[in-house]
Amino acid sequence: MRKLTAFALVLSVLLFQFTPLASVKAETVEPVVSVKLVNYLGDQHAITIKPSYLYTIKNSDLVLNANTEYTVTATTQGVTLKQGSTVLGDFTSFEITPSLYKNPISINGRQYLGDVAFTNEKGTYVRPVNTLPIEDYLKGVVPNEVYTSWNLQALKIQAVAARTYAMSYAGKVINDTVSYQVYGGYTWYDSTNKAVDETFGQVVTYNNKLINAVFSSSNGGRTESNSNAWGGTQLSYFPVKEDPYDKQTPWTLAIQKTQIDLTGKDLANYSAWWNTVSEKDKTVTDNLKSWLVANKHPGKTIKITSIPKVSFYAPSSGGRVTKGAITVDYLVKGDVDSSQKLVVHHLELTDLTSTKLKSMLNSRAMLSLLVTETNETSTSTTFNGKGNGHGVGMSQYGAQKMASVGKDYREILDFYYPTTTLLSFYTTKYPRKEQEQEAPKDTVAPDAPSVNTLGDNETSLTGVTEPNASVIAKVENEVIGTGLADEAGKFAITIAKQPADTKVSVTSKDAAENESTATVVTVTDQTPPSVPIVDEVSDQDTTVTGVTEANAAVTVKAGDATFSAVADGNGTFTVSIPVQIGGTTIAVSAKDKAGNESQAPSFAVKSTLKAPLAPKVNAVSDQDTMLKGTAEANATVIVKNGSLQLAAGNADAKGNYSISIAKQEAGSTLSVTAQNAGGTSSATAVTVQDKTAPAAPKVNAVSDQDTKVTGTAEANATVTVKVGTTTVGTAKAGANGAFSVAISLQKANTKLSVQAKDAAGNNSSASTVIVTAKQKAPVKPTVNEVSDRSTAVTGTAEANATVIIKNGSLQLAAGKADAKGTYSISIAKQKAGSKLSVTAGNTAGVSPAVTVTVQDKTAPVTPKVNAVSNQDTVITGSTEAGAEVHVKIDKKVIGKGNAKSDGTFSITIPKQPASTKLAVIAKDAANNYSSNTFVTVSAAQTKPALPTVNTLTEKSTAVTGTGEKNASIYIKAGGKIIASGKIDGNGKFSVKIPAQKAGTEVTAVLQNKVGYSPYKIVKVQDTTPPAPPAVNAVTFLSTFISGKTEANAVITIKSGTKLIASGKADGKGQFKVTIPKQKAGVKLAVTAKDAAGNTSSAVNISVK
Repeated sequence: MRKLTAFALVLSVLLFQFTPLASVKAETVEPVVSVKLVNYLGDQHAITIKPSYLYTIKNSDLVLNANTEYTVTATTQGVTLKQGSTVLGDFTSFEITPSLYKNPISINGRQYLGDVAFTNEKGTYVRPVNTLPIEDYLKGVVPNEVYTSWNLQALKIQAVAARTYAMSYAGKVINDTVSYQVYGGYTWYDSTNKAVDETFGQVVTYNNKLINAVFSSSNGGRTESNSNAWGGTQLSYFPVKEDPYDKQTPWTLAIQKTQIDLTGKDLANYSAWWNTVSEKDKTVTDNLKSWLVANKHPGKTIKITSIPKVSFYAPSSGGRVTKGAITVDYLVKGDVDSSQKLVVHHLELTDLTSTKLKSMLNSRAMLSLLVTETNETSTSTTFNGKGNGHGVGMSQYGAQKMASVGKDYREILDFYYPTTTLLSFYTTKYPRKEQEQEAPKDTVAPDAPSVNTLGDNETSLTGVTEPNASVIAKVENEVIGTGLADEAGKFAITIAKQPADTKVSVTSKDAAENESTATVVTVTDQTPPSVPIVDEVSDQDTTVTGVTEANAAVTVKAGDATFSAVADGNGTFTVSIPVQIGGTTIAVSAKDKAGNESQAPSFAVKSTLKAPLAPKVNAVSDQDTMLKGTAEANATVIVKNGSLQLAAGNADAKGNYSISIAKQEAGSTLSVTAQNAGGTSSATAVTVQDKTAPAAPKVNAVSDQDTKVTGTAEANATVTVKVGTTTVGTAKAGANGAFSVAISLQKANTKLSVQAKDAAGNNSSASTVIVTAKQKAPVKPTVNEVSDRSTAVTGTAEANATVIIKNGSLQLAAGKADAKGTYSISIAKQKAGSKLSVTAGNTAGVSPAVTVTVQDKTAPVTPKVNAVSNQDTVITGSTEAGAEVHVKIDKKVIGKGNAKSDGTFSITIPKQPASTKLAVIAKDAANNYSSNTFVTVSAAQTKPALPTVNTLTEKSTAVTGTGEKNASIYIKAGGKIIASGKIDGNGKFSVKIPAQKAGTEVTAVLQNKVGYSPYKIVKVQDTTPPAPPAVNAVTFLSTFISGKTEANAVITIKSGTKLIASGKADGKGQFKVTIPKQKAGVKLAVTAKDAAGNTSSAVNISVK
């Protein structure tokens, strides 16, 4: 939704932290509001303005004409107004007002109603300030906060909330950005206009004071309280409660733990890869890098390598998280260690406010602080939530839903702002200038219009002139067309077609009846000649004749050749051409003197020849690639198979032809015709003969137990089986080519010959098959020992047998025994205790299975051991589940125990001195020992001591001092954390803070892993002297000196070095000090000293 969340958040912070609630005083007349135009305009040195009607400059005789562009430019002294290159005036600032209120002015293309002042901002930019009645201001606000298509009741409550907020700034200059409300100018919609009109003057109050009518896009189904969101006193009209109307708006934010994988990257040669890698979550990491540059590494280039930990926690009563923590690993370009390798920095931030962490992540995906679920895996952290915005007050989507089910806007108000009252702040509209005041007469004629080319076939005259001007087209003082230019000055006038070379005069006239000079445009010839009428052309003719436009150039295209001539004054033409073959395509076109060319009709040359006789064709087989025969001399011979043309060629002068073709299937019928300029002969049909022998049959294996020979051959072929020259069986293959020939039992090693013959009598080559002896299944294989470290199973089996290895029903691998029966088959490592099944197989069958148990030969993994201090009596960690864990000093065991089923262990040991080296080893049930893990006993850490903090003044922007090395430091003022940082390795710190007021108590506290230090409180010192006092005039009759200075300051009055009086200013800075009368001309010096002893510079006055 357009700017909803951003506006609601900024609005909330401004209202609750900075804006006092205003008491409601009933007004009678609608107030006006002044708005700096910043949001859409930006910072511009020069801007373009364009009134839609006459505008006058206040306190000036200058008038800005309607639909005329002017430029306002910033100067060193103010602003300059120009029309084109002409300077109309130089001003410190100036303000314009419309002759009629309803006519807007365009500022850099965006329209605004009301008065506009143009001021100089920062000596560089032009800054317009738009002043208009507040109701019209709201009509430019509400469409930018909600969808204009929403229900009227939802639009009404939005209008009331916007008006309530705007009235809290009555009498002040605001701007058009989200810092206040987004104001789009004269971007009005009927729906939102109606919402504003029907709630005229209405505001939301509590105890007769305007409320801070905050809202957000969606509250996720539950509203939040103001005190949870921003602190401060809880207000009754911002409770926590369920919202059944809100659409909840689910959102997801996923952050990858590894942003850049450093595996294989040379940290000493980082320039080779630095510019080729980037983080996975760019929107998150870009903002984190900006934070690191601002707070840790000014001016440096950073890459985030990982975000191993990020969390939100501590939900409020409204369900919104209030705290957060994040861990980041990152590289700083150029920051290397002694070995010239990039240093991987590690940053841990804890106890952050959730809003601070959300801002650091800057993820548009995290729409609110209502986190409903956190999912963390080894590779990512994912947050799921609901809502869009802070959730305090009204939900815009909830209001729309309530309106859609028939709720009135007052009911919506009662639901989202309970205990409040709807009041009318004013009842009368601010007067708008609805009737035109007499203005100076516009006497400047428009510039001559710019007119586009006009052809004799066109009925629209187009061009550009002054916006909204009347345009008149004439021929010899007779008007042929009129029209109006649009707001861009473009026009298109309908006219009758004009003959070529006609002179058309075009003028424009503005609203003041000032007429421009004429622009004359000559009508061009754009009409092509009519299509030529062409006489018939035969294969005996040497000319093309016909009629076209008089004197036109005629072009004849015959095949690829072009011929031309010019028609006479009657349009008759004759173009010479060579004799053309019958059927040749001829196209004829005409082009007039203006270069317009007619269409080119085409036709075929008429043939006077007769078609040839049918050709003779020699026999054709499925092996032939050449078709031969005789036809009419020089005729074109065309060969087809059905409708598909296979080839074409020409007979020679004796009528013989020989044409290449692709081989055709036996039985196909070919059609052969002969063609000349007189036509095509009747067709001669020829059938393709079968001359191709079948392929050799494919024969299946035959054993000495078989009485059939089976296999495949050409479909329907006759298959014959022979032993030597003796036929032992014959059969016919089926339609699919399969055959089965009955034979008598044959001895092993007998050679059988199998041949196929097709229906045309073509015999295939013979296939030979040797009768084999029938095989038996192998015996059990032998299997050598297999351990959980083995990657191969070895043993013996029948020579050349296939060995298959399974784990349960899962086949792990298969392989072949060699000619001696030895096998070695690769497998993946198997778990100890697994049962493997090994079989051997041949074509006759599979052997019984041999079962082998996988032996445990793998030592436990090296134990992971947690840190041990000199205060610990238990050592903890993790290793293989159930393993026996020993703790040793040298070779002496000082404690042992068994790991739990999850691998964790906890072993009691006596306290050990700091720096003692402990060895931890694990042994599994198979007596495999792990390698040692060594851990050195550390000294136990304590809470940090009180830090030292150097003096702070109201000008200080950093807190400095000393404390425990590497501890975190937090700086507070007014009960809130205003800054944090880290103490360096030398025990020093410097933490940036915003400057604090004199007298503010600033607290510093340190934190390490054990806890927090005592609080160190430092009061901010006042070092700023008061401003010189403002002193009223003193005469020779005066018996006191009065004026204004800093509240409660001591006033000292001297004449030269002599003190003549002193006194004290009151709580508002007013002072009145009694003095003896002074002579005229005496010079007195007046100074002010504040409570901190800072003295202002002296103000010197002369007694009059």
